[in-house]
Amino acid sequence: MKKRIGRIGFQISLVVLATSLLGPGLAALAQTQEDEVRQTIVRFQKGVEAGDKALGPLLASKDFAASFVPFYDSFADLYSRHHMAFPVEIGHVKVLKDGRAKVETLLNPGKNLFVFTLVREEGSWKVAHLEGILFPVFDVPALPASSVLELPLDKVRWMRAEYEMAFNNRVFYRLKEALGEEQARRFFEDGVGFRAAVDAWLPFLEGAAQFAVFYGILEENYYGSKYVITRATDDEAEIRFAPLQMLEVMRIAVFWPKMSLQDFQALYTAIMKSRASACGLEIQVAFNGTECTLTLKRLKD
Repeated sequence: MKKRIGRIGFQISLVVLATSLLGPGLAALAQTQEDEVRQTIVRFQKGVEAGDKALGPLLASKDFAASFVPFYDSFADLYSRHHMAFPVEIGHVKVLKDGRAKVETLLNPGKNLFVFTLVREEGSWKVAHLEGILFPVFDVPALPASSVLELPLDKVRWMRAEYEMAFNNRVFYRLKEALGEEQARRFFEDGVGFRAAVDAWLPFLEGAAQFAVFYGILEENYYGSKYVITRATDDEAEIRFAPLQMLEVMRIAVFWPKMSLQDFQALYTAIMKSRASACGLEIQVAFNGTECTLTLKRLKD
């Protein structure tokens, strides 16, 4: 028994010794890797400033090159043409246990957030993904934790709009495959429910004004759309969105499957027409980029 305890004690001592010797080495290796990752971002910066378009494909992983190269080239065209410095601030950098590296950056004079994901490929770090979103949490919070991060309201609204749009796109495609495009579109037409909600939430308004005011409140508070109501009477109303957040999501967000802008506009118009009809109104929907104008008139008896 004493010999066994002695062997166990000896093995523990070896583990402790190895840990004490390797610990600084592992830390140094992680630091070296993080420095290499930073240098990749610096190469990206210098290449953009020089207008070196041959560098773009070399910075990207094979799977991400088709997305990264146009992104890189757009910056290279802009900054090299005007002989401007390309502002790049490198924030948090971490090499994860799965081998990927994450880099928080702020690009352009406007400090636009981009989070780079890099992977080792052919002996060097390559850009494998880009995101424009980030919860600024870089360590596990002190525990127990009942609240980690309170988000600004505009970010919460954007997240809600993005999630809902991605879900609706997925549902639309599934229904289209199973039932055809017309039936898929009709699934989203919710005029009767919309009319019930309008009357419940705004019982002291009527007609076109009731529709415009309710829909403006809904879009602003759910999704963060910006709007101006230019006319509002029982008989007619006009509301202008700039932007309509759903259109902004369709322009910026990345998800799959994703309908074309024209298909989304057709679906949105069908939804608005079903709502207007249920409220005894006719509606015109006009699009201009991410802006949308709704013109409402009471249907004649």
